[in-house]
Amino acid sequence: MALFGSSSSAAPAPASKSLKQEIQDQISQELAVANATELVSKITENCFEKCISQPGTSLNGQEDFCVNQCLEKYMRSWNVISRAYITRIQQSSSEK
Repeated sequence: MALFGSSSSAAPAPASKSLKQEIQDQISQELAVANATELVSKITENCFEKCISQPGTSLNGQEDFCVNQCLEKYMRSWNVISRAYITRIQQSSSEK
């Protein structure tokens, strides 16, 4: 007789699978927020360093153009990497 339930290795209950999926979804959402925060931080740091030579109350035309180009570059890269990452995750989960 087992003290803490059955000693057989039965399949997890549906509620347990649901809870596991909810936890995985929450972790995925938290990772997405963390990744977005990191992206904004890197864009701010790198584009400021690259484009703003003399910080002031506004951007001149050249600085504005540079910041826009820098932002677009990071966003294009982010989109490519995100699509590749999602595809890899989907492939990995379909193999299980």
